[in-house]
Amino acid sequence: MQAARLLLVGLGLVGLACARRHPPPGRDDANSSEPARGAVAPPQARTVTSTVEVDGLRVQMGVLPATGTQTPSVWGFSDLAVDLQRLRLEIVPTHAGAPLASLLPARGLAVINGGYFEADFRPSTWLKNGGVQLSPQADPSKGGVLALGPAKDAQPYLGALAGLRFEPELAVQSFPLIVEPDFKQGIRRDDGRRAARTVACLIDDTLHFLVITAPRGEGPTLFEMADWLRQPEPRGFHCRVALNLDGGPSTGVWFSPRVAARQRPPLANVGYAIAIVPR
Repeated sequence: MQAARLLLVGLGLVGLACARRHPPPGRDDANSSEPARGAVAPPQARTVTSTVEVDGLRVQMGVLPATGTQTPSVWGFSDLAVDLQRLRLEIVPTHAGAPLASLLPARGLAVINGGYFEADFRPSTWLKNGGVQLSPQADPSKGGVLALGPAKDAQPYLGALAGLRFEPELAVQSFPLIVEPDFKQGIRRDDGRRAARTVACLIDDTLHFLVITAPRGEGPTLFEMADWLRQPEPRGFHCRVALNLDGGPSTGVWFSPRVAARQRPPLANVGYAIAIVPR
């Protein structure tokens, strides 16, 4: 009888472990009105390991506790806060894809991967640089746009394309809008797909680029990423609005030698990059 009880307990524990290891199916959907399916545990605290400040660029580096892995581990992050009164953004296109490090301008402080691109490395969505359109608008009902005006004291716009009220000097359209304005959850369901992530977000009125790196096949789901972005500091990043740029093997950031921050190169070539350059 005692052996039978032990066997039943053991089977119960195995079943519980399997249930935790396999999240319920679903899909990332920024436009769905359905409630969240499958409870996701609140994000654990992020840990900042170092901070570097150079000419209006502040870079915080650290780790996030990995989720969905069988053994405890962490993922790296870089949080780039951009002072747009001292710095500007510049789109660096490629003709047929290129390593991110090769796209850093001569005066640039950092360069991150841009948004989605096609198999031939052409941008998939709207792209403007210096007032010149490099790629036409995609479906305006999906995702959102990062837009900057010509004046250095103008506030950056991050949100739905329909809400853009000025002709931007620089524009990057992408999707999904992970955090909708005023900290609203932009991802209602979790499909369990994991990847490294690159995100543009506003913390108060400051533009940030967040790069989350992880081994291939790992990284936060969009649903988990939304929680980390919305949670207040120091637990999360406290983004009041956030736009996913790209994820997976094209995610990365490369710094000038002037910025003593850890390089996080992508695993693959990128279609274009966003450079941070002194004015």
